[in-house]
Amino acid sequence: MELFDMHSHILPGIDDGAASVEDSVALINCLKNQGVKNICLTPHFYTNEISLEDFVDKRNQSVNKLIPNLPDDIKVVVGAEVYVTKYLFGNNDLTDITYGNSKYILTEFGYNSRFSEHTMEYFSKLIDDHGLIPVLPHVERYATLMDNTSVISELKDMGVLIQTNISNYTKKASLLRRKKMIKLINNGLIDIIGSDAHSFKHNSPELYKEAVDFIASKCGSQTLNSMMKKSEEIFNSALSL
Repeated sequence: MELFDMHSHILPGIDDGAASVEDSVALINCLKNQGVKNICLTPHFYTNEISLEDFVDKRNQSVNKLIPNLPDDIKVVVGAEVYVTKYLFGNNDLTDITYGNSKYILTEFGYNSRFSEHTMEYFSKLIDDHGLIPVLPHVERYATLMDNTSVISELKDMGVLIQTNISNYTKKASLLRRKKMIKLINNGLIDIIGSDAHSFKHNSPELYKEAVDFIASKCGSQTLNSMMKKSEEIFNSALSL
């Protein structure tokens, strides 16, 4: 089974993730040593702070620094973790901030979001007006969704994919948290996983293998395989020309 990290802040010097190329390579090697050779590079794009053009230029500079130093056998897809605000929709073309060449876009909202009608309209704009497939990262951070999983179901009915961080499936997480997240997976409410790695102190990728082993033990290897197949689908469509 191929393993995928669908959310990371490994690009150097662009956000609150890896500070240098050396840091980036160390984080990538950490994932590689656990069998993860397919990594999505998704730096924060705060749409209320920087223009799309300036963000893409800054990201390209970071990518150009990292690519020559990538460890052997590592494949990467470049995207963004897009903080969705009204300013995002001042752009007619959002293809530069999707996962590579795909139609999938990683979309973050304020953690206190209640996923009101207004927020759902943002999802609808991305889907209907731009033809994109939103991916909601670290679902566990949204209290509204954790308290009312029917809203997650509503999002999935709209076509939104749901991502969760590996930190929820290791011994660093509380037993209650692990049980709750496993229940979401078993109920078909989580599609893909990611490290959300920033550094070895902030969302360290060191426990990726522990997390996937735990998911397989509680949900079955077939469920884990399905999650990786969905990741592979996104990853390959991002690489296609």
